[in-house]
Amino acid sequence: MRISSALVGSVVATAAKALNGGDDWTNNSTKPIELVPAPWALHGTVYSIASVLPPSELPAKAYGPLERADPSYTSATEYVGLLGMIQIIRYTDSPVGPYDELLMVPGYFKYPHVDEEGRETERVNPSITRIYVSQKYTAKNGRLNWNIPKHLAKFDWTEDADGSTTVKVYPFDTTGDRNESGPAAQPFFQTTFSPLLGGLPFSTDLYRWIGINATLAQPPLPGNPDTPHGELAGSDQWRAVVPGQASDRSSLGFFDLDQGKGDAVGKTGKNAVGDEHFPNFWPGMPRINLGLRMDNAKISFGEPEIWG
Repeated sequence: MRISSALVGSVVATAAKALNGGDDWTNNSTKPIELVPAPWALHGTVYSIASVLPPSELPAKAYGPLERADPSYTSATEYVGLLGMIQIIRYTDSPVGPYDELLMVPGYFKYPHVDEEGRETERVNPSITRIYVSQKYTAKNGRLNWNIPKHLAKFDWTEDADGSTTVKVYPFDTTGDRNESGPAAQPFFQTTFSPLLGGLPFSTDLYRWIGINATLAQPPLPGNPDTPHGELAGSDQWRAVVPGQASDRSSLGFFDLDQGKGDAVGKTGKNAVGDEHFPNFWPGMPRINLGLRMDNAKISFGEPEIWG
């Protein structure tokens, strides 16, 4: 019996994929975490809540425990407020497979920028100070590519008959376990989005057109080599990148930010690692917020500018 070379090649490729973890991009996969350099092109559903906040002192929960414990990280920038944002994203595909994400941009920060000729100037840009993702491959790559301080979390999603969507996020780093071995028992964040008006086009190119600088400036990251997956890589240089998001199928709607009992420990008003518990997640935020859902969005993260 003759066996075609194409069939043999297919069998070998399938076997190799199985040995390397196949298409399994979950935290249970045995596939090693490899660096996938920028640029990245992704697709997914983006939920955005924007807010304008005064330049008051940031709450402790603006930073995750690992980054908060490093004075050089928290003092690298000066918070000035202005436009902030919370986003929840369900990536259906990316260079490292599908994953979920919760990110917090409290607003804009002053920071030192050094150009190629060594000249230092002061700049002001937004920064992601805290972010959770559902799998290890994007966690390590996000930290290495763009200094985005990703940590692992479990995401629970509920789609209701009235068209609303609820998500609850259970981080690995709010349990008090430095090794971040598993998710918290109570949600650190939860929200329900109820759509009102759909079929709208939206692109973050709008920010540039109206004079908003959406470049993310991210300081060097502390690392932690003791996690089970080895995903918490550190860095020693600054990175800046302009992310892009665009969709022809966006919907305006309301986000309900009622946190219920959340993950507060007893009546302390804080969780296991000292993050404050606010009734609407963030100080000064109302319970009901107008926001945007972008369906089938095209998302991009380009090559970063690096200095320092």
